[in-house]
Amino acid sequence: MLPQRSWFVVFVGVFQLVNNVVHGADTAGSPRGSPYRIDLAQYNQALLPRVRTILEASEVADDQYVPYFELLPEYRERLSGNFLIDGFARARDAARCLTCMSSSYLFLSFYNETIVNGQGNTERVWTFAKRICRLLGFKQYLCEGIVNLNGQVIEYVLRNRTPFPEPEDICQVFLQEQDCVRDGRSITEAAMYRSVNITPPAEVRSAMFEDSFEPGTCSRDNLPPRKASGTPLTIVHLTDIHYDPEYLVGVNADCKAEACCRTLPDLAPATTATAAGYWGDYRDCDTPWHGVVDVMEHIRKQHPKIDAIYFTGDIVHHFTWNTSIETNEVAMRQVFDLMKRTFPGVPLYPVLGNHESHPANLYAPHNVDEAFRTSYLYEFIAEQWDDWLPIEDIRGTLAEGGYYTVGTPYGVRIIGLNNNPCFVHNFWLFYSLDYFMPQLQWLHDTLLAAEQANERVHILAHVPSYDDSCFIGWTREYRKIVERFAHIIAGQFNGHSHVDEFNLYYKRDDPSRAVSVAWNGGSTTTYTKLNPNYKVFQFDPVTFVPLEQETWMYNLTEANLTPDRRPSWYRMYTFKNHFQLPDLSVNSLQRLVQRFAQSEAQLQRYWQTKQKFSDPLLQEGCTGTCLRNALCAIVRTEHDDERACQLLYDRAMQLNSTTTASGK
Repeated sequence: MLPQRSWFVVFVGVFQLVNNVVHGADTAGSPRGSPYRIDLAQYNQALLPRVRTILEASEVADDQYVPYFELLPEYRERLSGNFLIDGFARARDAARCLTCMSSSYLFLSFYNETIVNGQGNTERVWTFAKRICRLLGFKQYLCEGIVNLNGQVIEYVLRNRTPFPEPEDICQVFLQEQDCVRDGRSITEAAMYRSVNITPPAEVRSAMFEDSFEPGTCSRDNLPPRKASGTPLTIVHLTDIHYDPEYLVGVNADCKAEACCRTLPDLAPATTATAAGYWGDYRDCDTPWHGVVDVMEHIRKQHPKIDAIYFTGDIVHHFTWNTSIETNEVAMRQVFDLMKRTFPGVPLYPVLGNHESHPANLYAPHNVDEAFRTSYLYEFIAEQWDDWLPIEDIRGTLAEGGYYTVGTPYGVRIIGLNNNPCFVHNFWLFYSLDYFMPQLQWLHDTLLAAEQANERVHILAHVPSYDDSCFIGWTREYRKIVERFAHIIAGQFNGHSHVDEFNLYYKRDDPSRAVSVAWNGGSTTTYTKLNPNYKVFQFDPVTFVPLEQETWMYNLTEANLTPDRRPSWYRMYTFKNHFQLPDLSVNSLQRLVQRFAQSEAQLQRYWQTKQKFSDPLLQEGCTGTCLRNALCAIVRTEHDDERACQLLYDRAMQLNSTTTASGK
């Protein structure tokens, strides 16, 4: 799942505290709405000695852990209103950016004077890190766990990275979606990382292409015919289980931490309103074991004729400060064994999620010291996936980075990626911005071979490459690959976001032309404020393009009213019928998003399905900017590239103006 903030507080602290303290203050901002300007260097120089007093104290009482803003009364008025950071004009949220930059500055300052300047007291550094974490408003047990788990990796990166990182090096990655980057220096520059070598279509010679068909220039809608289609394939898309072995029914679910619904230190007794539900909870809670069993049993009974299952990752819970290799493996083995028992003989194609690694989100390069590599996880999944995949044929790429390709009994080629290294919370990105590039080159080469062999391909990955939480170094190169091979990519399938969404990939040089689509499976977990769901796709058995998509779910509020009965699963909607489409082709979906741009009512219907008709989210609602963001998220496949979205709205205005002028 995407919002894993807590483990990274050592450096950034870009969290709810900032929004509550800064944006929620009652004091007026600068006169007549003109923003105050904050000089970052002056602010940090003022902050450093005041924080030092707290960090170097022998003991610190809880009431001494006050936010930065309370330590700097001379800045309180300026930071309570509208302000800008000098030199960071692109920052979309100045408060979050400022907190990130200052937290990083403080930690790096203390690290340098302690380690680099010869004192060598590593424990002192991590004591400081824990206290910075506490100043950011996090609970002591969470700060202790996060720093203890990640400290060695952080130290390794700082000792071995050249040049030594500056605060903006950290914040521009972690806060990529907020453009928290110094003016004139941005991670969006292609020169910051390597590129994939892409074979031009003109160099390809294959019997699959007729004279009138130019490879690499059209979408999957223009696939050359092969033979008449038969009975559609039924494939279940399952993702983001997030099994919590310690889920405790009835415990206080309003724990005010990063994850709840288990016994935690200093947890207040539950009330009727705060007690964790039997089948899960809309608050920051994962899935009890009986909830995991229920979804598997329901799928088996409801869909007795499944041709395959696509599983796009995340079995492990969100308690990122309390994991180990052993507990992660126990949870994964338990879920994989359940899948094998429940769906005997059904092909299952799995990929890794960002939570499967330990510590969470960390997928290391192969050129680091052996103790830090992710080899243990790749060896474990080779053992676990042996029932489903030809392990000896794919062991090389599994061992290299947890990715693979296989043919299937029903004819489509599966490419299972491990794109978790692109997740912006992966600390190894600060060691190298492009260490994942060999996997992307392998993806290109695999698609090239599939093109020459006249194969169709389904790509499975956990993190949606179009998401702002996927580092642009991956996103941009992946988008180039998708555009080049869109004519053989019959479908892309992701998880991670937990919502029911789809995304259109547009040509980089023509934001009016979509070429490929990616589908997200949602989640079986309720984390956060969501109903559990899974999806069922019907595919053409020859071209392997989706013919229909169904989303199945149950309402968590209703399920928890009758804990002694199984939840009432139902088909929430079928995509074609709900959105009145003739098919699920790229062209049809492109026309659909144009309808969304023209009609807030239709876009609202999409937003409701995206949120899986969650009771708390429907109550919160979505209008204006929220709806525009929902539409832009469909058509944005590269960070900060808003051209396709802007074009949709420009055309919508033209169409609406024409309609008004004609009196229709």
